[in-house]
Amino acid sequence: MRDTFGQALYGYWKGDHKTPHFIRRDDGFLDEMPTSDYFRTELMPNEKALLKFARGKILDVGSGAGRALLYFEKNGFDICGIDFSPLAVRVCKERGLDADVKDIFKMRKTAAYDTILLFGNNIGIGGDLKGAEKLLKKLNTLVNKKGRVLLMSIDVTKTDNPKHKAYHQLNLKKKKYAGEVKIRVEYKKAIGAYFKWLHLDPEKLKELAAKTGWKVIHLKVSKDGSYSAVLEN
Repeated sequence: MRDTFGQALYGYWKGDHKTPHFIRRDDGFLDEMPTSDYFRTELMPNEKALLKFARGKILDVGSGAGRALLYFEKNGFDICGIDFSPLAVRVCKERGLDADVKDIFKMRKTAAYDTILLFGNNIGIGGDLKGAEKLLKKLNTLVNKKGRVLLMSIDVTKTDNPKHKAYHQLNLKKKKYAGEVKIRVEYKKAIGAYFKWLHLDPEKLKELAAKTGWKVIHLKVSKDGSYSAVLEN
C-alpha cells in the first residue's frame, strides 16, 4: 500500500496520537508534521475569514480527514469532499462525512457546485504552473455561474530560511518557478513516492485566474507570505 498520507490519518483516527508523519523534500529537507492538525475542530483563522464567501453546494477538494467538511456541515452548509487517498476518504466516511475517492482532473463537467474549497494550500495539487492552470480550468467546469473558489497558498520567497532560499534559487536556475517543490510523505516504515507540489504567489494567482476565466474578488496577504483568496467566474 502506497497511501502513506492516508496511513498516517487512519492511524491517528484509530488512536495513535503520538506518531507524526514527515514531509521530505527532494533536497533532503525534512519537516515533521503533527497529524492532529488534520483533525482540528476549528478552521484556521484565514480559512474562517472566508466563510462569508461560501454559498450553495460546496465541494472540498483534497478533503483529507474531513476537517473542513465537519466544520462546514456543523455550520449548516451542503458540502461533500473528494480526495485521492482511499484511507483519507475512509476516515471521512467513518466520521459520517460525505466524501469519495476521486481525481479532480478526471471529474466530468457538471456545473453542480457553487463553491469549491482549496484549503490546506491545495492549489498545490496542480504540481506546477501548467498544472495549476489546468486545475483552475477544470474547476470552472464544475461550478455554476458566479461560482467561487476559496483558497489558501503562500509566497515561499518570503522566508529567511537559507535552506529554502537555496532551493528556490536552484529552481530559478533550472528555469522553473520558485514555488515548485518535489516532496514525499513518510510515516513509520511507509515511504511514499515523490510528487510535485506548488506554492503559488498572489501575483501569479491573479495571472492564472485571468487566463482561466476567474477574477480575484478577495485577497488578503500576511507578512509571512501566506494568503487567502476568493475567485469568482
